[in-house]
Amino acid sequence: MRPRWLVAVVLASRLPAQTTALTDVTVIEVATGTRQLHRTVVLTGSTIAEVGPNGRVTIPRGARRVNGAGKFLIPGLWDMHVHLSMIGRGALGLFLANGVTGVRDMGGNPGSVLGWRDSVAAGTLSGPRMKVPGNIVESARWLDNVVGLVQKIDQPELLAELRSRFGLNEPADAERAVDSLAGLGVDFVKIRNYPAPATYAAFTRRARERGLRIAGHAPPPEYLALVSDSGIASLEHSLIGAKDGKLANAFAILPESAALPMMRRFAANQTAWSPTLVSTRARFVPDSALQRIVADSTGVTDPLLRYVSPRLRAGWRASLALEPASERLDYTDIFRADLRDVRRMADNGVVILAGTDVAVITLVPGFSLHDELELLVVGGGLTPAEALAAATINPAKVLGIADRTGRVAAGQWADLVLLDADPLHDIRATRGIRAVVAAGRYLDRAALDRTLESAAVVRPR
Repeated sequence: MRPRWLVAVVLASRLPAQTTALTDVTVIEVATGTRQLHRTVVLTGSTIAEVGPNGRVTIPRGARRVNGAGKFLIPGLWDMHVHLSMIGRGALGLFLANGVTGVRDMGGNPGSVLGWRDSVAAGTLSGPRMKVPGNIVESARWLDNVVGLVQKIDQPELLAELRSRFGLNEPADAERAVDSLAGLGVDFVKIRNYPAPATYAAFTRRARERGLRIAGHAPPPEYLALVSDSGIASLEHSLIGAKDGKLANAFAILPESAALPMMRRFAANQTAWSPTLVSTRARFVPDSALQRIVADSTGVTDPLLRYVSPRLRAGWRASLALEPASERLDYTDIFRADLRDVRRMADNGVVILAGTDVAVITLVPGFSLHDELELLVVGGGLTPAEALAAATINPAKVLGIADRTGRVAAGQWADLVLLDADPLHDIRATRGIRAVVAAGRYLDRAALDRTLESAAVVRPR
């Protein structure tokens, strides 16, 4: 008779930790917009070990079996524009509970966020995978102006965050900023407002030398070609400029003959676009409603407001306090143009990314990504498959990790979302989550509900 310790060793050799088999599930092939029926997906540790038709996949003895009949399996979702230091660590569970297994942070205080990134990667903290740029890079002139505005109001945390940013005045500033960020161990660098072309050129050159990709807000229309040609990985938010003293869509400012060639230039340069439609739509909420939302911590206005952390709510108050110190701009035409440009960009080969700009008033971590996906389809004219790509395979390409994530395939990370309904039929099906797999850890509906409950600032009565 074998001793118990030997039996345990034999079983452990047969069954790696956290082996799970999803059986008879419909796998959504995002790249082709097709369904693979009656599939078995075996997860070994944090990796997808095998995907194949039922009966042709060997399920390891003792594996946890999950019956996926009638369910739909998609890759884990990415929110490609969040501000983690502004929303707080408590929001990490909200992302997972919404099937967001990866986020691209877009700048803020890197002290805590880099630690969260590393802890999630080490498996000691529950949360989405993170790509982090550290401190935001700005034009020094713009940064000085904003610091001057914020000094007039009582918002010390906002003022401290602004002063932590790198202001670029000359090429030497750009080189120092990139070197400092690289020394922190960031994944990429983020630029928000652009310095003079020579200084920007020094910034991009040093980023390439340090092996760092660049993401940033769109420059004025006359510099779009220069910035795209510089190798920037993605442009964020609306593409805007000034026309007749007002903000206007970049393609309304450029000659019509230049619009489509510019989009094709983006495609050739692999310059992706994250329109963050939900953050622009939030600009249309009346001031009176914003005041109620910021003050509502119990979910009377909207039940989702129960999940807004005190840290995020404080940031919302700071935004409202800053509003009277600056001019509230009319984004109506810009938003309409953004919706139109989503389809035009996609038709011309531009990679579209799903991002939210969570930290903006009204946006709730995790939940708002599903709003963005719906807007990409209903407003932007993408197909559900294209919208799913914007949150799965497209982020993987832009982040340079397409060999590890973005598909339901052997060898990919075991980051998955099990849905009750078919997202290719209706993109809103991404909200109906039955389970989430994060780095191989299977979270059923009950576990997700507990995660939401623990993240709620105020519990429902």
